[in-house]
Amino acid sequence: MKKHLPAAVFLILVCSLSAFAQRTVVIYQPNEKTVTAVLSATEQKLMDKGVLPKVRKKLISDACSESVDISAIMHGAFNRAAAAQTLVFYQFCQTGNGLGSTGIAVFEGGKVVGNYISTESGWTMDAKTLPDINQNGVDEIALFYSGGMHQGSGGIGVDIMEFSGRMLKGIGWFQAQSFTETTDVEYKVTAKSAIKPLFFREKWSSPDDGKPYRKVGNTLPLKLKAVFGSFEELK
Repeated sequence: MKKHLPAAVFLILVCSLSAFAQRTVVIYQPNEKTVTAVLSATEQKLMDKGVLPKVRKKLISDACSESVDISAIMHGAFNRAAAAQTLVFYQFCQTGNGLGSTGIAVFEGGKVVGNYISTESGWTMDAKTLPDINQNGVDEIALFYSGGMHQGSGGIGVDIMEFSGRMLKGIGWFQAQSFTETTDVEYKVTAKSAIKPLFFREKWSSPDDGKPYRKVGNTLPLKLKAVFGSFEELK
């Protein structure tokens, strides 16, 4: 038995690594509760002194009056592998129905290590860290936007993005919710981790207003569309 032990250990290790490499990450979940984002005193100081002064110079205009709303605070390794970083996703101003300017700030070690804005974006709702779904050493982010109401319909769109060097680039967009006066549909969206991750969605609906969503369809492959928002770095 002893001479077979190393082979058995190796097989267990390979299977464990394979399972980890192919883990499933939930990107959007119907009925998921959101957490109110509140900056710590240190984070607020970094925003006030290191982030917002540069943002104001770029964004404030007659059409964009500052009204900062913190939508999400996330933790992970975003623009540097193995880093312990905090990412803040926020609305700087709203410029129209479902339209506005948004920002992303990245903090590490008590310093601002990233300051990005999107001048033409949507209404921020929430965001989530996606733990390295494409296995390149850094974590991706999912940014949730409301599109506002247009001709009796609305919904939620989600951008999946990641840092590539100093740039914030898009991986893809999907619709997480769509509703009209008579219908209300959400989608559970997941990713299977890989160098080229695979995405899937399930259709969920609510039979009555205010009732929990329930799965009503099979799990199907999802092809992402072009991202909605684009960000530029402020230096």
